[in-house]
Amino acid sequence: MSALPPESQSPAEQEKLRKMDEILHSDIGVSSLLNRLKQSITACRDFALFLKRRASLEEEHAQGLRKVCRMTHESIRRPQNRQGTYARSFEETIQIHERIAENGIQFSLALHQMHEDLTELSDNMERGRKHWKQIGLTVEKKLHESELLADKAKIKYDTAAEEWDRARSGDRRSGKTTFSLRGTRNGPRHEEDLQRKVAATDSDYHSKVQLANTHRHEAINSLRPQAVRALCEMIAECDAGLTVQLQQFAQFNEKLLLHNGLSVNPIKTGDADPSGARSMRDVINTINNDKDFESFVLDLASKVPPQARNQEVRYERHPSLNQQTPSAAMSSNSTVSVQPQNYQANQPQGMHGHQPDHRDLMGQGQGQGSQQPQGFGAVVQQTAILPTQQPLPNVEYSHSQYSMDYPRLRPVFGVPLDALLTRDESVVPIVVLQCVQAVDLYGLDVEGIYRLSGERKHVERIKQIFDNEDFFYDVISVASILKQFFRDLPEPLLTNDLYQDFITASRIDDETMRRDSLHELINRLPDPNYATLRILILHLHRIQANSNINRMNSNNLAICFGPTLMGSNTSPNIADATWQVRVIDTILQHCFSIFVSSHFRCLYSNNANMLS
Repeated sequence: MSALPPESQSPAEQEKLRKMDEILHSDIGVSSLLNRLKQSITACRDFALFLKRRASLEEEHAQGLRKVCRMTHESIRRPQNRQGTYARSFEETIQIHERIAENGIQFSLALHQMHEDLTELSDNMERGRKHWKQIGLTVEKKLHESELLADKAKIKYDTAAEEWDRARSGDRRSGKTTFSLRGTRNGPRHEEDLQRKVAATDSDYHSKVQLANTHRHEAINSLRPQAVRALCEMIAECDAGLTVQLQQFAQFNEKLLLHNGLSVNPIKTGDADPSGARSMRDVINTINNDKDFESFVLDLASKVPPQARNQEVRYERHPSLNQQTPSAAMSSNSTVSVQPQNYQANQPQGMHGHQPDHRDLMGQGQGQGSQQPQGFGAVVQQTAILPTQQPLPNVEYSHSQYSMDYPRLRPVFGVPLDALLTRDESVVPIVVLQCVQAVDLYGLDVEGIYRLSGERKHVERIKQIFDNEDFFYDVISVASILKQFFRDLPEPLLTNDLYQDFITASRIDDETMRRDSLHELINRLPDPNYATLRILILHLHRIQANSNINRMNSNNLAICFGPTLMGSNTSPNIADATWQVRVIDTILQHCFSIFVSSHFRCLYSNNANMLS
């Protein structure tokens, strides 16, 4: 049991070991060791359960912290939040928390591995315990039963010997008198019977004693030492494994606290730290409130109206009123009071922060639209219709005028694609081309593009403007308009007739076969649908190419556009949402294979354009 040689041990230590060895090799040794091994196994399982629960708590905390950091990152970059040194410091603080969350994830993974190791150790020990329990208890049981048989044989032998002794001496006072119709059995014949009985019991008693001694000798010299040695080794292995895991648990806790501490306050090795890591306190101390306020005010310089602040509003007579009636002339002499109103401050901002003149923009849209190529899948090379910086008359506008409640002169939303093709002579709707170009110019690096939704009043305002050949506003609202256009189509872009075929193709597990099946279905789309889908997919591919900035990969874009392009108005389609997303995701991942440059389609018999 001891690692020291016997000659180097003290007499007290040797006496203690001798006494332990005597106890372990006694009749209670095997059963006692089995109970001790069971205690070690129970301790392993209890600590493994603790590690599992602790790992779950750490993982839940780290995942929650990571989610909060991601949401806060998105919130910081919104234009309505404070920018400047505060935004930079706050974002760096969030990055510190992300490192803390990553440390927590690694710690939880380590605890999970420790739990698995301890569970495996306890299972192995339990199997070994059952094996030696069966062997050891079987030996002890056999020894105990042989000793009981020897005791019973001794009782029979003693009883027979006493009866034979009384028969020889003629003493019947202490013996039992047996009543029999044949009379009492006395005499030499009876003595001979008792003598034979004594000889038989003596022989049986002797054999039982020999069998018991044989079993005891086998148990003490062979089987019991083997069971004791094996059980002692298993107890030592189980206890050592548990101790090692406890030490490793302490080390992991120290590393977690150390890494978190270094994330909050890194060690500064010198004046020029190559890593550039700063403590959270240093990061917070870089916030300059005065500088942020000055930057905010100076950024408004481009938005100040060109006219002088105190310039009075002039009354300009309309040319149509020059030939008015006398009564009207008299009434015109009355005083007209117009309150100065800064029109530019109340108008929504354009892409560059200028104020749009709707009439000029409508003229620009018509002039450029007339020069658009009409071929299939053509990308219109026109400048985005952006507002120009042009002063407008100082007139007081009401809330109803500001909301732009226009009549739908040239409706775009909710109109079939073939009707738009006939009316506008453009295979791809103008609204799609303009929105795609605007997002390409200003939205490729906007985080959450197409996932985030613009303000409802802004979207409705742009819809009304598009129905009158004009648009402006922020890129998120423009992206929402593009999705709204496809949602408002009377028939989905991928058509109702091919819906089930698209769903069936999306269920194909093989990537190549699924791509080829979708390619064949896309070729069966009508010309306007095909050309519009081509423009949109190539645009979305440019979006996902900047996913490291806007965080919109192919799967996120497919989630946004799957129900939009395939239709989600009917209840059976809702159950196919997963397959709808898979259709768009596959098309996005293989857009250049599906929309190859060698594939052309003729739009009109008299006007067929081929574009790569």
